[in-house]
Amino acid sequence: MKTVLIVDDELDIAEAVKAILEEERYRVLTCGNGREALKCLEEHTPDLAILDIMMPVMNGYETLKAIRQKPAFEKLPVLIMSAIAPTVKPKDHGWSGFLKKPFSLQQLLDQVHTLVPKDSDQEEPR
Repeated sequence: MKTVLIVDDELDIAEAVKAILEEERYRVLTCGNGREALKCLEEHTPDLAILDIMMPVMNGYETLKAIRQKPAFEKLPVLIMSAIAPTVKPKDHGWSGFLKKPFSLQQLLDQVHTLVPKDSDQEEPR
């Protein structure tokens, strides 16, 4: 089972995304800010991180920079989300995709399935 880390200070959004992804058979971890996410990454290795940009404590860009400094997470796919367009380029910060809030269920699933396809053995038994 693939694991997705959601980092968003808006609990309603984090819980909604979590419910959607769990329905799609992803294991989901949630954190309310970047500092919590970095602590979570000490114990878990997700297959994808979804980061909100505008958060207290550490914003999404600061969190992403800290994640990329850890060798184990240099290549972790990161999907950023925000109500405003990113102010940095993907190649400069290493993010893999962007979701503009508010986003549709289909937009979320398209991005997640592209960045971290579900295990094929979960789809249909052989």
